[in-house]
Amino acid sequence: MKTSNNFTTSQKLIAEFFGSATLVFVLVSSGLLADGMLGASPSMGVLFIGLATAGWLFVVVQMLGPISGAHVNPAVTIALLMTGDVDARTARQYIPVQFIGGLVGVGLAGLTFVSTIGWEVFAVSAVERPASTWLAEFLGTVLLASVIISLIRQESDLIGLAVGFTVGMGIIGTASTAFLNPQVALARIFTSGIAGIQPFDAVMFMLASTLGGVAAGLMWRYLWPRPTPLWRAKPKSDDETVLDEFAVES
Repeated sequence: MKTSNNFTTSQKLIAEFFGSATLVFVLVSSGLLADGMLGASPSMGVLFIGLATAGWLFVVVQMLGPISGAHVNPAVTIALLMTGDVDARTARQYIPVQFIGGLVGVGLAGLTFVSTIGWEVFAVSAVERPASTWLAEFLGTVLLASVIISLIRQESDLIGLAVGFTVGMGIIGTASTAFLNPQVALARIFTSGIAGIQPFDAVMFMLASTLGGVAAGLMWRYLWPRPTPLWRAKPKSDDETVLDEFAVES
């Protein structure tokens, strides 16, 4: 999630769009493959989605992390906004692009299967997610954002692997099958596969994951505060400058 200043804003936004679109594309496609083509049971379908999503998230973070940070998730962007790791202007630019990318991704997934299984490219899902799963979404998002923030603080090279494992295990091990991402929840309204979610439940998932991002950001702002890039840019005091010069001369 450590970005470079060598990339322009447009390059970062394209990276977020591409990462968001391909994440939803892989997630929805794996569900359509399991359900529509292979006739797999729902439990096997969830396993397909979990493995595909975990693997692709690892790839996305490793590939796009140096450019945009590879948030591809408004809840993650909000969490990093709360900790000061991204500024408000960046968050305002990233979040709409992430949502647009997700909608493009679900459409592309439908297009690749429309002639194979004969389902609609876009279809409003009727898959229900009970109210108890909303809590799972909140808690799962707190966990995901916590993993990311902690590894950023450690300047770890394993963020992609950790994110992939966290989401992949969440998909096969939580009541909500771990959307943990508002843009993914919105996009998954528009698929008739097992990865879908009906509109009202999607809104609640979006709210739960957004609140999870806020909660994680506030918690880590207290647990492990650190100077952000904006704070690091503050000029040194005269006393600090004198000490640095003395150290160099010594």
